[in-house]
Amino acid sequence: MTLTHRNRLKFLLPLMVILAATAGAVVLATSAKPQMQASNASPPIVKTLLVQPQRVKLPVQTHGILQPVREIGLISQVQGRIAALHDSFVVGGGFKVGDVLVAVESAEYDLAIVRSETRLAEAKRILAEEQAASTQAQREWKVLGEGAPTPLSLREPQLQEAKAKLKQAEAEWGDAKLQRSHCEIRAPFNGHVKEKLAGVGQMAEIGKSLGRIYADGMAEIRLPLSQAQIGYLPTPEVHNGKTIGAKVTLTAERGVGQVQRQAMIVRREGIVDQNTGLEYWVARLEHPEQAPALLPGTFVSAEIEGRELDGVFELPRGAVNAAQEILWVDADSKLQIKRLQVLHSDAERVWVGAGLSAGERVIVSGVEVPVAGMAVIAESADGSL
Repeated sequence: MTLTHRNRLKFLLPLMVILAATAGAVVLATSAKPQMQASNASPPIVKTLLVQPQRVKLPVQTHGILQPVREIGLISQVQGRIAALHDSFVVGGGFKVGDVLVAVESAEYDLAIVRSETRLAEAKRILAEEQAASTQAQREWKVLGEGAPTPLSLREPQLQEAKAKLKQAEAEWGDAKLQRSHCEIRAPFNGHVKEKLAGVGQMAEIGKSLGRIYADGMAEIRLPLSQAQIGYLPTPEVHNGKTIGAKVTLTAERGVGQVQRQAMIVRREGIVDQNTGLEYWVARLEHPEQAPALLPGTFVSAEIEGRELDGVFELPRGAVNAAQEILWVDADSKLQIKRLQVLHSDAERVWVGAGLSAGERVIVSGVEVPVAGMAVIAESADGSL
């Protein structure tokens, strides 16, 4: 390296160092400027809601399947060929109390009644003859007898036998008429046919099922409830032998719309399922066949009216996040984050128990990225500061 070249390096190196330092200072000054601007930015304006405790009835949501209160099987008590069926003895067919649903051929049973009537008449004749003979024996003993008469001499055993045979004949006659009545299976209530298992010409056998029917007028729904849900419900009470419980709104999907009916809790089963921890309460629906009708087997959603609770706060749904937290403004106009005890919620509202105090300002909008302790300007949701 020449001397001239070395001298140039001695001159340029200090100059390069000075230029680098100057450039670094400019970069630092440039990067610091946004931070200073950020620190001088105005606090965000947030919309707040001044909360107050209320006395409310919180509804409890559950579901169940509608079932008739009375459902029975039609069982044949006689044997014979089925002669006729009611015109409405088809699945879904309706009938009235007293209608003959199934008729079994009765000729054999009519004959049994005639035979039993014959035996009954004969037993009455024999008893009458024995009564006359016994009376005659007593008269003859009074005229001709000596000492105490024996029961046999007065025909007392024969008379007792005749009376017993008469009772037997009467019982057989009654049984024959009862068997004949079983040839006609009548409806014990107004209702509909759920299942048909018989046809004209088939043989009915004793104990054989001919179908199933259910009664109109009342239906029930078993509603599963957790122990937490039960805590919000009033216990059913009994007045004049009738159980009165909470009101229940039943909702069933019907095409593009919904069907709603009002029911009532009538009892609690009082047994907790060991596998699920749920207890079943039963709601009763009067006249489910009336429009808008709810048919047996319908899946329904149920909303049970809860008991009155004090100190409950109602908030908009958007004020509470998925972690059950809310944003609120403290006395120093600082944003704070608080976790709540959510009692119930729907698509629009949230009801809160523990975690809030009267007069606190809950933020409902205005914060994109909340940071605990950040300064905010609180503005009431109605526009006032």
